[in-house]
Amino acid sequence: MENISIQTSQNIAIEQPIASIGERIVATAIDMLILSIYLSIVGVVGGLSKAPIAMIIFMIPVFFYQLVCETAMNGQSWGKQVMKIKVVKIDGTQPVFTTYLIRWVFRLVDISLSFGAISTIVILINGKGQRLGDIAANTTVIRLKEKSFDTSIFTTLPHNYNLKYPQVSRLNDSDISTAKEVLNFMKDSSYSGGSREMAEKARKAIETKMDIQSDLGNEKFLKTVIYDYNFIHSR
Repeated sequence: MENISIQTSQNIAIEQPIASIGERIVATAIDMLILSIYLSIVGVVGGLSKAPIAMIIFMIPVFFYQLVCETAMNGQSWGKQVMKIKVVKIDGTQPVFTTYLIRWVFRLVDISLSFGAISTIVILINGKGQRLGDIAANTTVIRLKEKSFDTSIFTTLPHNYNLKYPQVSRLNDSDISTAKEVLNFMKDSSYSGGSREMAEKARKAIETKMDIQSDLGNEKFLKTVIYDYNFIHSR
């Protein structure tokens, strides 16, 4: 499984799994099935109405399906949602309407007109899970990680735990999620030099946001922040 480094809002690079071509094809197939069902219904209604203008109006949702879905569903169509994949910006910023618009415009070339051939070739060559529309919009499509108890923001507190940093109230769920991902990455990589550097960046970003300076080591500090956050939100 290929991964790509995505910058978080704390300016920390987190590895995310790139959605495979197969997952994207299946997601597209699901979207096509949904549109086929819609068109079947439209065909019946259109056959009854016999009004050309009505048929044109009914076809508008088909034409703008991907653009509307990705804009309204935070980077997902119904097919992507089923396959648990989504569009994200590589620089970690939140995609906006123009982001999805660029992908949609290029979709006419690398998917619709070429029946997906161009997008498949570009994705294979690119190595970042990007078709032409993704390259133009600086996006890719990632596989969403399953949320387990270990990767959620919730943590079991030690018995009789005492709050150490009340300033943790300045943090949000995203900060704690990043801290947990960094700790998990350190563990999975056997505490490599890269993971320790990532932990140092995470620690500095969180200290800045909390407006404190801690004498704890990076790993201990991140664990303490996670405990404190859970402590103040469990009372």
